[in-house]
Amino acid sequence: MSAQLTHPTQDTHTHMSSTWILAIDFGTSNSAAAHSGATSGTIETLSLSHASNLMPSSVYIAAPDRISVGDAARNLAQQNPVGFVASPKRLITGAPTTTVAGYTLPSALPVAAVMSAIISRGKAAHAGQLPTQVVLTHPEAWAPAQIHVLVEAAMRAGIDGSRISTISEPRAAAAHYSRSHSMQPGARIAVFDFGGGTLDVAVLTVTAGNAFQVIAARGDNGLGGKNIDAAIQRWVEQRLSDRDPALVEWLRSAATVDVMQSLQESIRSAKELLSEAPSATITINNTPQGRQTLQITRDEFDELITPAAEQALRLTRATLFDAGITHPEQLTALYLTGGSSRIPLIQQRLAEVGPVATLDDPKTVVAQGALVTAIGDRGADTRERPPAPTAAALMPQGGTEPPRSPQYRPEPSQPTADQRGAAGTVPSRTAGGRRWGRIALIGVAAVAVVGIAIGAVTLSKGGGGGSDDQAATATSSAAAGQTASNGSTIITDEKQLYSTLPASLQNGVENCRKNSFANSGALEMMCSVKSDGSLASLFLAYSDSDKSQGFITFSSDTSAAQSTITDLRKGTYSDGKGTLVENTARDAAAEIDKDLGDGYGIDYANTSTGLKLTVFKVKSLDDGKTFLSRSGLIS
Repeated sequence: MSAQLTHPTQDTHTHMSSTWILAIDFGTSNSAAAHSGATSGTIETLSLSHASNLMPSSVYIAAPDRISVGDAARNLAQQNPVGFVASPKRLITGAPTTTVAGYTLPSALPVAAVMSAIISRGKAAHAGQLPTQVVLTHPEAWAPAQIHVLVEAAMRAGIDGSRISTISEPRAAAAHYSRSHSMQPGARIAVFDFGGGTLDVAVLTVTAGNAFQVIAARGDNGLGGKNIDAAIQRWVEQRLSDRDPALVEWLRSAATVDVMQSLQESIRSAKELLSEAPSATITINNTPQGRQTLQITRDEFDELITPAAEQALRLTRATLFDAGITHPEQLTALYLTGGSSRIPLIQQRLAEVGPVATLDDPKTVVAQGALVTAIGDRGADTRERPPAPTAAALMPQGGTEPPRSPQYRPEPSQPTADQRGAAGTVPSRTAGGRRWGRIALIGVAAVAVVGIAIGAVTLSKGGGGGSDDQAATATSSAAAGQTASNGSTIITDEKQLYSTLPASLQNGVENCRKNSFANSGALEMMCSVKSDGSLASLFLAYSDSDKSQGFITFSSDTSAAQSTITDLRKGTYSDGKGTLVENTARDAAAEIDKDLGDGYGIDYANTSTGLKLTVFKVKSLDDGKTFLSRSGLIS
């Protein structure tokens, strides 16, 4: 499909008796749209091809005035890949221009080509009439300059600027949910949007009139379905190398574009099939040895994507922590959108942190929800909506909350789960034998996090200034800890656990919180890295501020620390790709490895103190080593 763009003009259908509204969800890999039906006037997804409600967001730029989109763009790329842009959404940085195939173009031009094609499909369903209103969706974290590019693109596609509105993707998804479920003001839901190229997580609270306010949001522009596709392609190459190493070399260096596109399509189809079937077939056509087929099982697939699932879970838990979510039942629902959210392993892992609920069509709910907000569907519909299901009703049978140690009882000064209210729950990198567990949140004195009240406690700094002081404090703390049912020495008191951190690390973190308990009953905590502290320069910062993205999670459990050190030395957590760092006494070890998204992570354990600690969002490998030394963890 080749899109013909028009100059911004006033469209002439303002006074038509038959009006309609269009919502466009311009995605990284695919785009979707919804419209008010031509005959029913109700919300309907818009067919964007002969067989699908989606169209690839790809563009092919032969010249600034000759831009093809969707499947046509992919077809042209087989003949000459120059000028092909698989994900034009990634070009939207806020800059006024971008360069593709040697042409310097307005940043909105490739986007306008996709929107023009979508608008044309809509006009065909409405007797050639332009929409009277267009709603555009965007990531929650986008800056105004990026949103402006979307608006300019719609104007270039022929829509008057006064008829264009925008809404963030999580708000739109929440609006879709509220269309069929009534929620009380103050209720909170989370939206997990796992698309082809990005992952966005947001927590929203219901305000008056069943509207929504985003209270926490995080995203990872380097994590999406394409990461999963790449993992499967590596598996394909490994399997082929067992048959014929020369064939793998041909695939990597000499295969034509159409062969690679065919393989990638087969991988995507297998990925989607594995959400429902125990196995799937992947086909490689037109190789020198003829047609090749491989069968991949669900178990093999789950093993391949475990790192991506863990990275997604980590981001989700961190976002919940930002919003002060301390228990799954504090969420009305954790809603999944985006095609990659259909994967069973993703849903299973997310069930650890909240009541997972899937929407009817995860690839189009954002577009449908955007339309809900535009046409006032909720206000016009006087039918009684069912109340939102309780978190307990959505949780898997048996729940996901780890049992508390029978020896541990909250002290009178510690709020119970009901008293904590808005406090938050989030994880570390180790659980289920891999990198995830639960972290803790402390709740006594009120502090503000993203505009909501959460619990916190003021912790005194360690008295000493070096690792020797810390080791002595930590050793005495561990000795004073409780004994778990497995014989391990654990700590269940937040101040005692905090004292196990080296003094220099205590000075470099803030907002330390209690969140939950490990299966042994050991308390787990999370702290943020101080943005103005001595450790901040070693961590990534948010692009729109100097605020550090870094945080740590930690607990004290002597048996768990021992098994963790063994796993670190074996390279279990990183599949042997991490860098091991140990102290001279060999009672403390850490492994630094690259995260799937931005930055590096560190897993650390000390058998003398029982301290287990995980570090997130370190800038680089060298910064990770510096952190271990500067914090006093490894000396």
